[in-house]
Amino acid sequence: MRYLVESFSIVCVNVFILISGWFSIKFRFVRLGGLLFQLLFICLLMFGFLALVGGAGELSLRAFVDDYWFVWAYVVLYLFAPALNSFVDTEPKKSVETFLLLFFLLQTLFGCLISTDWFSLGYSPLSFMGLYVLGRYMRLYPNRCTTQSRTIDLIAYMGMALLSTLSVYLLHSLQIDPSKVYAYSSPLVIVESVSLFLFFTKLSFKSNVVNWLAVSCLSIFLVHCFPGFFERVYLYQIRAWFMGLDTLSFVLYTAVWILTFFFVPLLIDKLRIFIWRKLMTQA
Repeated sequence: MRYLVESFSIVCVNVFILISGWFSIKFRFVRLGGLLFQLLFICLLMFGFLALVGGAGELSLRAFVDDYWFVWAYVVLYLFAPALNSFVDTEPKKSVETFLLLFFLLQTLFGCLISTDWFSLGYSPLSFMGLYVLGRYMRLYPNRCTTQSRTIDLIAYMGMALLSTLSVYLLHSLQIDPSKVYAYSSPLVIVESVSLFLFFTKLSFKSNVVNWLAVSCLSIFLVHCFPGFFERVYLYQIRAWFMGLDTLSFVLYTAVWILTFFFVPLLIDKLRIFIWRKLMTQA
């Protein structure tokens, strides 16, 4: 079950970047400032929280760089987005296809099989740029692969997830490190991510609730990944319940705990949005 859950959820980061490429990032210093303000706002609150529970003394600058790798990689992607947009929008379709083919071949070799530092298993701005171009390409140049039915997309997504689960299980049984199967640069993960993404591009609905939640979802990541919080508070409490409670109580307590740290960051971010808008109106 652990492998299965990981296999179905590992696509999240890649899908986020594909969405960015599909709609394209419109570079504005105000938006970049808003992202950095969100990071600073959450970090200050989390530092205060950990100080209260006695866990702020072990923080380091290196931990902020490593634990918030996604934010810094996305900032680099944000800076390069105008150049990437220009490339995909102005180059011939064949040139973009050649780029994507060569990029993902090289990434599979050096970012998964050999695992170099510069691809870093997909945890890097370089991998984000490739996914961004792919998302933009799929938006501009629909083809037979991207216009299959939603059912085909869903089957492909589930099939890749099950194949990943089986691969990890077999590798683990053979005492071989299976971690590369779940690399963001893994071909299985990329195909799975694209399939799930394409499935949602073929749905047509509008929801103010979804939009209200989605605009603040990064705050959940920032809270969960704040240095020291996940291991010493979030996961620590779940482990304690796992060891000390019966199954039903553990499930109920953990469910409430998870929902709490889903909605509390969302509500905190609404305050952040209000403050940022006030600052912008006064600037």
